[in-house]
Amino acid sequence: MSQPEDTPQAIEYNPEQATQLAVDDKVALDHLGPVVINEDGTISRITNWSELSDIEKNNIMRVLPKRNNLRLAKLSNKNQ
Repeated sequence: MSQPEDTPQAIEYNPEQATQLAVDDKVALDHLGPVVINEDGTISRITNWSELSDIEKNNIMRVLPKRNNLRLAKLSNKNQ
C-alpha cells in the first residue's frame, strides 16, 4: 500500500550521525532565525529565514525585538 505524496516520511535514526551533547553543552541555532512571539503568546520562527537576503534579515532584526517586547508586555499586563 503506497502513501500519498504529501504524507511526511519517517526519518531513520542513525546514531553514527547524531551529535552527542553533554548536559551543560550549548548549541547555536542561529541558522534557524529569530524567535517570534505571536500575539497569543506562542512562539515560532521565520520558516524561510535561510532564503532571505541580508537586507531582509537586517530589517527583521531591527523590528522584531521591539515587536516581541511589546507583545510580551501586553501578555504580561493581560495576566495580572
